[in-house]
Amino acid sequence: MANYRIHEHPILTIEEHPEFEFTWESQPISAREGETIASALFANGVRIFGHHHKDDAPQGMFCANGQCAQCLVIADGLPVKACMTPVRPGMHVSPMEGKPVLPDVHAVPEMWTAHTTESIEVECLIIGGGPAGLSAAIELGKAGVRTLLVDDKHRLGGKLILQTHKFFGSIDACYAGTRGIDIATKLEQEVRQFENVQVWLNTTALSVFSDRKVGVLREGHYIVVQPHALLLTTGAREKSLAFKGNTLPGVYGAGAFQTLLNRDLVQPTERLFIVGGGNVGLIAGYHALQADIQVVGLCEALPDCTGYKVHKDKLARLGVPIYISHTVLSANGEWEVESVTIAEIDESWRPIPGTEKTFACDTILVAVGLDPVDEFLHKAREFGLPVYAAGDAEEIAEASAAMFTGRIRGLEIARSLGRDVGEIPLEWHRTADILKSRPGAVVTEDIPEEEEGVFPILHCAQEIPCNPCISVCPQSCIVMEGEDIRALPEYVGEGCTGCAQCVAVCPGLAITLVDYRKNSEYPTVTIPYEFPPGTIQKGDVVTVFDTEGMILSNVGSEGPRTKVR
Repeated sequence: MANYRIHEHPILTIEEHPEFEFTWESQPISAREGETIASALFANGVRIFGHHHKDDAPQGMFCANGQCAQCLVIADGLPVKACMTPVRPGMHVSPMEGKPVLPDVHAVPEMWTAHTTESIEVECLIIGGGPAGLSAAIELGKAGVRTLLVDDKHRLGGKLILQTHKFFGSIDACYAGTRGIDIATKLEQEVRQFENVQVWLNTTALSVFSDRKVGVLREGHYIVVQPHALLLTTGAREKSLAFKGNTLPGVYGAGAFQTLLNRDLVQPTERLFIVGGGNVGLIAGYHALQADIQVVGLCEALPDCTGYKVHKDKLARLGVPIYISHTVLSANGEWEVESVTIAEIDESWRPIPGTEKTFACDTILVAVGLDPVDEFLHKAREFGLPVYAAGDAEEIAEASAAMFTGRIRGLEIARSLGRDVGEIPLEWHRTADILKSRPGAVVTEDIPEEEEGVFPILHCAQEIPCNPCISVCPQSCIVMEGEDIRALPEYVGEGCTGCAQCVAVCPGLAITLVDYRKNSEYPTVTIPYEFPPGTIQKGDVVTVFDTEGMILSNVGSEGPRTKVR
C-alpha cells in the first residue's frame, strides 16, 4: 500500500516510532505505536472505511474527534470509532458493511468487557483536558482542591496539540508568541506538579445521572464518580454543511485534517480545497502548505473572510486563490472526492447561474463554524449538580480565551468549595472578554518614509487582541496606545538595534525588518519564513508579494526568471 507519512516538517519534530502489523480487510498493513485506527488507515492510503446500510454510499471520516459516527469500523468483532480507538498489533479491522450487530456477550474478548463497577468521590471533576480544563486544574491545584481531570484522548492539550502556529493575545496572559503545541506541554507540566490533581487519559465520560453522579469508562473499567462540583471543558464539535456529495470520503472537518497532519504526522491529501474563511479554515490552509500540500482554493460565503486578516494574507502571499461571496455546490466523485464545484452567491445567498467554478482536488475541508459540546452541562443543571463550563463548551472563542475562562472557573469552584482564594481579579474578566473579541477595523498600513538605519515595518492592519511584539522589544521601540491590546502597535522611530525579536515572535508573521546599515541603496530585509530550509536556495529567483498577495517583483541573482512556491 501507499505510504502517506510525513518525514519532514518545518515546525514539528519527526520521531520514529516502532511499527507493527494489523489487518484491514484481511490484508496486513503497518501501523505505528500510539496511532488510532483512522490515522493508520490514512497513512496507508485507505479513506473509505465502509458503506452506508441504506444506499451503499461510501463512508469515510469527518471529525476525527469522536463526535460523529462516520468512521465506524469493526475491530476484533466490535463496532468502534476508528478515530478514537488505538490500533494494536494483530488487530483485525474491517469495514462495517450494514448496520452494526453486537456479538454475543460470551464471544466478546475480555479486553473489551467492562470490569466490576468502582465508585469514587472527588471535590471537583473536570471533563476535558484542553486549554480550559488544564488552566482550571492549575487553579484548583493551587487551592488544594481534590480534583480529577478526565480526557478521552491519549494525551493532554485538546486542540492545542494540533496548533503549530504561534498564539495571539498577551505573553503574560496566554503565552502569546508561543506555538499551541508548546503551550500544551507547559500547561500539562504545571498540572502534573499538584498531588491533589489526578489525571485520567483514555477515559470517556458516559453520562450524568439523576443522583448527581457521573459515569466514566477508563480503559475497560466502568467507574462512577461523585463530584461535589463538575466543570465541563469539553470543547466544540465541527459543523457540517449540506451540499451534494458532502458525505463522500475526502470531505471532512478542518480539525480532522489538523489531527491527522499535526498530531499523527500523516499527509491526508495532495490537493485540498477549503470551505470557510474563519480562523480555523485559514490556519488549516497554512498548515497544509507547510506540509507541501497544494491548496487549490478557499471559498467564503460572506463578503470577506471572518478570520484574522493576517491569516488570510499568509494564504494570499503563498498563491492560494480566495473566493469571497462564494459557496460550495457539490463534491464530485463516484467513490471519493475528485473535484469540487463552487459558485458566486447573490445578496439573498442564492447561487448565481453561470458563475460555477470546478477545481480538481482529493479533499474538501469544511470549516464553517463550531458548536459547543454542552449536553452534560444541561443534564447536570437538570439534576441539580453544581456545574460550571469554560472554553468552547461555554462560548466559542479562541484557545487563548479558553485558558482565561478556565482560570476564572477554577477559582470560582475553589471558592464554592470553601477555599480561601480571595476575590477573582476584575482584570481577569476584562482580559477574557478582550481575548474573545472578534476582529476589528482594518486600516491602511503605515509605511515609514525614512530609508536609513534599521527599523521594523509592522504590517498589522486590523484590530485584534495581540501585543507580543511590544513585550519582546528590548529597546521599547514598539508601543501601543492605551492598555487595550486590540490597538495597533506602532514603531516610535528610534532605538532599533535590528535584533529581529519582533519578527520572530509575531503570531501573524506580520513584521519585517529593513536594514540599510550595510548598503544605503539595497537594504537587507528580514522576513518570517516557516517552511523547510531547502525550499529556497541561494541564487534562486523568487516572486515577491506584498502583504495581501499582489506581485511586487521577481528577485534573485540569475536574471528575470520566476520561481513561485
